[in-house]
Amino acid sequence: MNKLINFLKENYLIVVIGLLFYSLFLYYTVQGNRLCDCESTENYKPTRTGHTSVSRFYHK
Repeated sequence: MNKLINFLKENYLIVVIGLLFYSLFLYYTVQGNRLCDCESTENYKPTRTGHTSVSRFYHK
């Protein structure tokens, strides 16, 4: 426990900056604004009908 406390005391500025960025990330995620705008960057256009052998994953 003493090692953790000493680490936080020595690196408090880095920990605070990291927590700031993490809290911004959580805020934007909860508000619905994702870091990636998938709709504008998606370029998948099916060229043929039927089954394809490649399974695609899109995070929306």
